[in-house]
Amino acid sequence: MAEKAQTNALWHNFFKPKDSWIEDTAKKCEENLLFKGFSPTVIRWFAAKMHPRTYDAGEMIFHAGDEGAGAILLRSGSIAIRNNGHDLATIQAGDMFGEVALVDGQARTADAVAMESCELVFLLRADLNDWINSHPKHACILLKNLGAMLAGRLLESNKNLSKVISEGASK
Repeated sequence: MAEKAQTNALWHNFFKPKDSWIEDTAKKCEENLLFKGFSPTVIRWFAAKMHPRTYDAGEMIFHAGDEGAGAILLRSGSIAIRNNGHDLATIQAGDMFGEVALVDGQARTADAVAMESCELVFLLRADLNDWINSHPKHACILLKNLGAMLAGRLLESNKNLSKVISEGASK
């Protein structure tokens, strides 16, 4: 039995993110609206639960139509959000994108492609749901923040759409 515990500890430590990585990710999270109002301890817990990935320039992070499993925080680099070959937005380090997937598993509505080498962390909906169920008071804050993020994206989209319509009408 002791041998099994040692093996599990080995695997746990092998896949465990380094503390410096967790601290850096937590600092990026602290600057993000989704985590507004949370203590550094709670934010560090989230950072430790996130899943890191790296992408090379030109590599697709996801395609429109893919199932969304969670939101993504960009630690470094830049990402282009595209629809039908048109750039909709550029995501910079510290920004979160794909947050609609935290609400449900709806298909992604656009493509995301790395414009340069990028380091990302994924906050999976399943991990978030576990946390919400065990911390309902904090969940209200997080869901309010998520609503504010989505409302901000909608307002920005409406402004962009109005601009496109105005430019089309003036031609």
